[in-house]
Amino acid sequence: MFSSAGQPGGVVHVRCNNRRESVCPACSQVYKRDARRIVLSGLAGGGGVPDTVAGHPALFVTLTAPSFGPVHSRRSPGKDGQARACRPRRGTCPHGRAAGCHARHGDGDPLLGSPLCADCFDYPGAVVWNSLVPRLWKATRDGVESAVARSAGLTVAGLRRQLRITFVKAAEMQARGLVHLHAVIRLDGQAEDPEQITAPPAWATTDMVGDCLRGVLADVTVPAPDPRDLAGTGTWAVRWGAQVDISPIVLDRSTDAGRIANYLAKYLTKSVQAGGMLDRPVRSLAHLERLPLNAHGRRLVETCWQLGADERYAAALDEAAGRLPARTVGLLRWSHQWGFGGHWLTKARRYSTTFTVLRDGRRVWARTMIAAQSGRPLGDAFGRADGDPATVTVRAWSYAGRGGPDSPPPRVVGSGSVRGVQR
Repeated sequence: MFSSAGQPGGVVHVRCNNRRESVCPACSQVYKRDARRIVLSGLAGGGGVPDTVAGHPALFVTLTAPSFGPVHSRRSPGKDGQARACRPRRGTCPHGRAAGCHARHGDGDPLLGSPLCADCFDYPGAVVWNSLVPRLWKATRDGVESAVARSAGLTVAGLRRQLRITFVKAAEMQARGLVHLHAVIRLDGQAEDPEQITAPPAWATTDMVGDCLRGVLADVTVPAPDPRDLAGTGTWAVRWGAQVDISPIVLDRSTDAGRIANYLAKYLTKSVQAGGMLDRPVRSLAHLERLPLNAHGRRLVETCWQLGADERYAAALDEAAGRLPARTVGLLRWSHQWGFGGHWLTKARRYSTTFTVLRDGRRVWARTMIAAQSGRPLGDAFGRADGDPATVTVRAWSYAGRGGPDSPPPRVVGSGSVRGVQR
């Protein structure tokens, strides 16, 4: 029997596995490499995915949020190579503030993403839109499948017998406080073995699926309770923004797949604290007052708490988002992410490998190296054959805290510890 009582401090140190670079740079790098591998194997093969997927039709898609009010932005340079003015406008807004901004913002400018007028910015609409992004993405996936079936002259059931639409998607939180999605969509054929990945039928092309996707994005909506009318029963149609990019993926060079994988992995691990989003949940408005947050980010969190305090509205929004009733409503639980409660990386089951497979591979590799260096046969910590199906492990672990053994937990992040026994 192994017990943590005999370990330094009476605990066993384990990885925190946090993807955020601002929380744990070490675990963030591991997560980034794994995320890159998941995206890359779905484009170029590897990790149980055949190399032939490199020839499958694929699209790179970027979906954005609609505008909820003008914000400070860094516009691309003009013909003279100089950055252009942020928002060249004259006059004032209805609240008496300047309607434009003639500054040429540089990278890292703290004004980037903040509204020109906080009273003109639709904060309730922004946090509710973030909350419904996962639902909107699901409606988009279902709509694309139906649109492709109609275009091919098939029923949805008939389409699924010939074509499989797989994807991997990364969410990016922008400085203005709204989520953007970046996705790779790959077309596969159907085989008798559902685990086998085959080429799609000849009629399934990127042009066809891209046209279907554009049509769906223009029309798809998700009904939501109107956050601007808490006393009423009105609904609001949540939809994608007008700025949408759909580009075919052509792997002309061996580096193309890696470039796309790096692009998506970057958004999964980068620290977003510069944009104002917090790394941990907000427990109360009093807790919020003690947190370092810019004015725009603070207003977004406060709006989540204001809407979440209305039990009727919060319950209606959770129902619209497809969330089951819980002790903490979604807007309060995810207020530190400005209402967004979805996963930062999601994929279709058969797109590529998984985080679990990659982590198990590292564990086996580490045990193999230790066994080779020590001259012992490969086995677990108790000398048993690794992966022996007759082995039954009984664990009783409890969370002991975060941080190193000699450092104050509030100042040290990146490692966790557990205490307990394993038989």
